[in-house]
Amino acid sequence: MTTDNRPVRATRPTPGIDALLARLRARVTRQVWLHGLGSVAVVAALCLLCAFALDWWLHLPVAVRWIELATVIGLPTFVLWRELVRPLARRPDRTGLAVLVERAHPSLDELFVSAVQLAHDPDPSGEPELVAAVIDSAEARARTISLDPVLAPRGPRRRALGGAVAAALVLFVMAANADSAGVFFARLFGADVHWPQRTHLAIEIPSSSLPANSTLASATTANGAPAEAPDIERKVARGSDVQIIVRAEGEVPDEVTLHFQDGHKAVLAAGGGPEFRTVLRSVQSDVEFYATGGDDQDEHPRALLHVLQPPDVAGLCVEIHPPAYSGLPARTEFERDVEVLVGTDVVVHVLTDPLTATGHARLLPEDRVVELSKQPFPPTPGETESGAAPRDGLGFALHPEKSLRYRFELTDSTGLSNPDPGLFGITVIEDRAPEVEILSPGRGDFDTVVGGLMPLRVRAEDDFGVAHVSYTLEAAIPGEGAQHPGPVELSIVPVAVEARTSANEPGRPARQSTARSAVLARTRLEIAKLGGTEPVSEGRQFTLQAIATDIAEPKPHEGHASPLRIRVVSNDEFMRRIQDRLSRAQTSASALGELVREKNRRTGELLSALESDGPEGATAELAAALTGQRRVQGDARALSRELTSCAESVLYARLDDRALAALDMIDEKLAQQSSRVFDPTPWRELAAASRDRAIAGSGLSGKLVDISGMALEISEDLAQQATDEMVHAGEAIDLAKVHDRLQAASVAQKAMLARIDALLERLAEWDNFQSVLMQTRDILNGQKSVSERSRQAATSPK
Repeated sequence: MTTDNRPVRATRPTPGIDALLARLRARVTRQVWLHGLGSVAVVAALCLLCAFALDWWLHLPVAVRWIELATVIGLPTFVLWRELVRPLARRPDRTGLAVLVERAHPSLDELFVSAVQLAHDPDPSGEPELVAAVIDSAEARARTISLDPVLAPRGPRRRALGGAVAAALVLFVMAANADSAGVFFARLFGADVHWPQRTHLAIEIPSSSLPANSTLASATTANGAPAEAPDIERKVARGSDVQIIVRAEGEVPDEVTLHFQDGHKAVLAAGGGPEFRTVLRSVQSDVEFYATGGDDQDEHPRALLHVLQPPDVAGLCVEIHPPAYSGLPARTEFERDVEVLVGTDVVVHVLTDPLTATGHARLLPEDRVVELSKQPFPPTPGETESGAAPRDGLGFALHPEKSLRYRFELTDSTGLSNPDPGLFGITVIEDRAPEVEILSPGRGDFDTVVGGLMPLRVRAEDDFGVAHVSYTLEAAIPGEGAQHPGPVELSIVPVAVEARTSANEPGRPARQSTARSAVLARTRLEIAKLGGTEPVSEGRQFTLQAIATDIAEPKPHEGHASPLRIRVVSNDEFMRRIQDRLSRAQTSASALGELVREKNRRTGELLSALESDGPEGATAELAAALTGQRRVQGDARALSRELTSCAESVLYARLDDRALAALDMIDEKLAQQSSRVFDPTPWRELAAASRDRAIAGSGLSGKLVDISGMALEISEDLAQQATDEMVHAGEAIDLAKVHDRLQAASVAQKAMLARIDALLERLAEWDNFQSVLMQTRDILNGQKSVSERSRQAATSPK
């Protein structure tokens, strides 16, 4: 397609074709202008908006702004040349326009192109008639040809519309931000104009964590510019925590950065509002910092924290004066929490650094404030020996009734306070009530008969002393009388106890080694007299409770033992219960015999292994054999305790008048015991006396004492001997000594078996004896019943 636009002399006028091509050329020109101007407008608007946004958000330096200006001017100019100037220069000529028409109307079959070329050719080739016919035909068709299919105007119109919208958008943005637009264009063309700041940061340091005289200084130059001095200065105590608040005004950024003089940075995230908070923990040296965020990137305001040495506690001393009744000496504790007895007077001394500091003590949890007064600080043991001069300190007196904590809040001459006052404690220990325990009877339920005795032995133990021990006795069923419904004093005997270090005992004043005071109170109660003025009959029940009172002042404490229930039963029922207990003891003795046989058989196997060619394996089984023997000893002791308990019950029931001497002897021996621990010695002495002098008689009580002596011989002599031999066998190194010890243990076990068999025979005799007694008693009761019925029949009228 040629672009030659030189004037051509028409050989024949073609007004129709000329008009058609002129209209088409005008349309082409209009669309080129629409496309070019729209493209230039879009590019120029985008460049302006981008430059405006970048400079708005980033505050670009001058060099970058010059690049922006070159872009804003150069890029639209390039687009203008490429999209408008060059397309206008390359518009098609008449032949090209005819070709465009031919493309839109293929049915013309190159009629317009031929006519345009022939009409302007001064010497057309071909027959004149044919040339004229072509031109006339084209001229005729020119009046009916539509130019709408030739060009597509939608694209240029859209480009022009886009350019108009972009230009309108730029105008709207600039008009809406007229001040900013003015700053932008001034900065774009090189002027040194600053953008209006959208974010302003302010630093606040709350005074709650600072001393009262901390200062605030705001320094500026004469023209309003920040000076070199810090904008905010504060005095803080060394080691204190300082809270920092950065408050944003205007546009709140997502985060704020604190810049410290050592190069360290701290990023503070937004907390949902215009405030950004952080805490400087335990400040030790001067700190200077400033904050940046959003478009506030200057170094102001700057904050400076001056760290000063705060007053502190240099020494602590607590004077403790216990109550007089406790008998505890006064003492002095240094540098520590203390535990004191309730009623103690306490004086707390504190040594301050510097010595001129003043303040008060805050008592927690009641939050009570006690002013500190000038008092001399007690010398330490080392200072007392060296003769050092006393020092001045502060202190306060206290009479604590319950545990508390306290701290010292000090202030020096500059108004600086101690940031970490510390927390000290005074634990107040209550004076516990005495611990009361009924040693005898050893069970909570005591069964006896009307003519029996009840041994009452009570042990009371207290921290500082027992003043009284008593008991109350009440009928278990309301309405039935009792001999002593009120407290009855018991005679008490001091008991020696081991010293205890109360620091290892919960609830005691710490670091004191004291001996608890213990007493033993005892008496014997006649069952027949428990009802007072009313006779005691079978089936009656009483409740006895032991009470101990200590020496505490002003109000003593009472301790109560567990209630003891006393049941009065008939002689027959009492003997049936004794018989049941002895039957169970007989079963336990049989089981003990089987266990001893098993352990003796195991001991024989160990001896055989030691006598074999490989004795080394037998030594590994010695520990298991010793464990088995300890079990035998434990079961034997349980059996002996049960049998002695049966003998004790029968003796105190006084069913056998011939055993009263034995009762007096065992009562005197047991009265000396001050604990529940079973002591076999009194019973072994009673068994020996019964054999030698027959003080227990030959009846019911004598047989039980004899049986108890046999059980004690098994548990305390033979079982102990076998156990000791097993222990020595395990400790021996020489196999020969191991063999000898096992041989001795086997002999002791066999002796145990013989005594157990003898014990079982005596228990069987006792069973037969009791059966005969019960049958005889039944016969006597039957005879009495027959005699009573005969007497009633003889006296009744016929």
